[in-house]
Amino acid sequence: MITHNNNKVTAKTLAKHSVSEHLKKLFDKPTDYIPGFFENLTHREQDEVLKHISLYEDRVHKTLGVKI
Repeated sequence: MITHNNNKVTAKTLAKHSVSEHLKKLFDKPTDYIPGFFENLTHREQDEVLKHISLYEDRVHKTLGVKI
């Protein structure tokens, strides 16, 4: 059996939590993962992109079945 955070989990559970953990990094600091992109946008455009990234975060976690 696989252990994750001191819990015995299945391979499927480990996979979905691994994906979730890596995506959290993207969602927490999207500018680190989209280099050179935000500097060319207006503040309004930046806010709009960040809003959509946030919406995707909720959708992805709901799809994976992982609580944020």
